[in-house]
Amino acid sequence: MREDCKKDFKRLSEYLDGELDPDVCREIEQHFRDCPECRECVESMRKTIQLCKEAAMEEIPADARERLISMLRECFGRTHTE
Repeated sequence: MREDCKKDFKRLSEYLDGELDPDVCREIEQHFRDCPECRECVESMRKTIQLCKEAAMEEIPADARERLISMLRECFGRTHTE
């Protein structure tokens, strides 16, 4: 993972929660527009968060939970081609 990717992923939770300064958000959003791998990971995380909110009261089946964990590990472990 490139250094600029690492920097933005460290702030991802705050970004998704709307807790960052607007200038920082614009900087992160520009990175995501320019970096397809990060954009894909962020979109996947947004969808995952939305699904979790919608299913907060439902128990996630073990096989689905394992697939989700595997997907997140793959997303965060992905390396970029420079």
